[in-house]
Amino acid sequence: MADQSEKTTHFGFETVTESEKAGRVQGVFGSVASRYDIMNDVMSGGIHRVWKDAMMDWLAPRSGQKLLDVAGGTGDIAYRFLKLAGQGHATVLDLTEEMLVEGRKRAEASQMVDQLDWSVGDAMALPFPDNSFDVYTISFGIRNVTRPQDALNEAFRVLRPGGRLMVQAVKLKVISLVMLFLLCWVQSRQTYLVVFMGF
Repeated sequence: MADQSEKTTHFGFETVTESEKAGRVQGVFGSVASRYDIMNDVMSGGIHRVWKDAMMDWLAPRSGQKLLDVAGGTGDIAYRFLKLAGQGHATVLDLTEEMLVEGRKRAEASQMVDQLDWSVGDAMALPFPDNSFDVYTISFGIRNVTRPQDALNEAFRVLRPGGRLMVQAVKLKVISLVMLFLLCWVQSRQTYLVVFMGF
């Protein structure tokens, strides 16, 4: 039984303790990893691909940039980024190892093996040094983070000054949180934040 004083958060439509959420997220994504890309197509009618392509249009990747894609799953964003950047590097970080394993199996993986790293980790405690990346993305993953503010703090920590942060989400509450965070941090870091919201 959970301690009554323990903080709670959401998991879908359910309220859970903060200590429970990561395990639940891992359980869900671990169980669907081999079918995740197909499920995304079916559940969104393929529109998630349009949203991700639009996100890349906003980012306008350039040669030599380093991307960190958090909650990157099977690498959709990283692959798009590298195709547009040409010469660049992408690190896909996800809480669920099974998702990363599926990403490594994709056809593009063998062509980009020297440009891609796959890392199991938590958005709230990134295993990278300060000022390591030019671009940070989290596409439809912020809702799965137990404490989004902690994840955003980490994003700004690992971004280089002048770097770009792109959050793709569908919940207005999350967008409001990001915009509030933007007001507090962006000017001091000279970092650009673009929020792209799907329907």
